[in-house]
Amino acid sequence: MNIFSRFKNKSKSGKKDILSILEESRRENKKHLKIPISEVTVRELHAFLKEKGLNKPEGTEKLIEYGLSDESEEELEILRREKESQMSQLGRQYSVMRFKTYEYYLENKNLTMKLRSMLKENRSLKARLGKVTDRFSTVDEWDSWSEEKIDELLQRYVFTK
Repeated sequence: MNIFSRFKNKSKSGKKDILSILEESRRENKKHLKIPISEVTVRELHAFLKEKGLNKPEGTEKLIEYGLSDESEEELEILRREKESQMSQLGRQYSVMRFKTYEYYLENKNLTMKLRSMLKENRSLKARLGKVTDRFSTVDEWDSWSEEKIDELLQRYVFTK
């Protein structure tokens, strides 16, 4: 039921419709909008806003802005089906992304568990390279990692709760 359907078009007296009045009040930053509405309509409006959990001023503005749709029931049904199909597509994408995230988490966990041995091997290879050649060896950030840093990473990525 569209409460404001009778206000959609210009009235017989030539007054502006409610949407143009609302838009004009926004442009001019007006705070109040006075529209004559019957008591029955006001009660229906208040009951509707209460049912939807909206406060009166904000809910009335949202209802005027979004509730005065020119779309027919068929168009609304098409939009609803389109939204549902997009939601199912997003659900599938979300599931795939969660699975990939879990795979990356497991890979990260496995690499972290091997970290001590890989760092030890890296340091020994750099030492052997230094003995064989006089070429400059790169210094990486993990070369200075202490046992505390490795334990911190293990706690973060392996021993999670």
